[in-house]
Order: sequence, then structure tokens, then C-alpha cells
Amino acid sequence: MRKLEEVIHFLTAITKYIALATMTLMMIFITFAVFSRMLFSPIIGDIEIVQLGMVVLIMCGLAYTEQVNGHITIDIITSRLSYKWQRVLEIFGAFLTFIITILIAYIYLHVGIFHQLTMPISTTLLEIPFYPFDYIITIGFLMWGAEAFLRMLKLILSLNHENIGGDEHAG
Repeated sequence: MRKLEEVIHFLTAITKYIALATMTLMMIFITFAVFSRMLFSPIIGDIEIVQLGMVVLIMCGLAYTEQVNGHITIDIITSRLSYKWQRVLEIFGAFLTFIITILIAYIYLHVGIFHQLTMPISTTLLEIPFYPFDYIITIGFLMWGAEAFLRMLKLILSLNHENIGGDEHAG
């Protein structure tokens, strides 16, 4: 379990740093593009580049967000349940996240292969192909699913190690 956690966290760290680097480069590029419009002439395709950068930024940030439990949650109902049922619902939520993200990764892998080999699609102005970004989406959802799987395992193991006998753990 410890080795699996190390591998997943290492890969998540890589995607996190890719997202941070992308955000930094986008910030510099957007600043330059704005000044370029004011002082010289506009950069052709700047909107396309920023849109593709957003794909990289979001997809590479999903796994880290799962790792730090940063996704939006609404606990109006679950906060009223016992500690045991809260844990059971957390496990179920992590399981559903794992299944759905792996399914989306699988689908986008096939979309990427399709866009690369059968029907190449690219951006309108700069003609940047979409298929590398399809693979980035695949990696993003795959890593998000791996973090959800790891979270599910940790929650299951914590159920086995905790003394859950009612609401004594509820705060």
C-alpha cells in the first residue's frame, strides 16, 4: 500500500508541476499579448493558445485537487449522519469518482487515437492538432482516478483500524 501511494503521489506531483508551469507560462504569454496589442500588433492565435493552455492547466490540476481533498462538497445531509455512515458515503463517493474518471480516461484515449490516426482535427487559426490534448485529458482523468482509488483504499483501511461504535467520533 505504501509503495502504491508513493508512486501515485509522485505522478500527481509531476502533473501538479506541469499545471503550475502552464499557469506561469500562460500568465507571461497573456501579459505579453496584451502589451503587444497596445504597443505593436496583436499576436495571431493568442486566444487559441490560451484555450489549449487551460486544457493542460485544468487536466493536470485535477489529481492534486483530489489528493488534497479540494473538490467542492456539499455536506448538508451527510453532516447529520453518524460518523460511520459519513465514512461509508465517502468511500462510495471515492469509488464512483474512480469508476467515472477511469471510464472518461478510457474514452478520451480512444478519442485521441481517433483524432491522431483517423480524423485529424486542429485549431482553426494556428492548426494545432487536438490529439495531444486528448492524451493530456486522458492522463488528467487517469491520475484523478488513481488519487480517488488511493483515497478509497485509505478510507476502507481507516474503517478497519478505527473503533466505530456510534457517534462518539462525530464532532
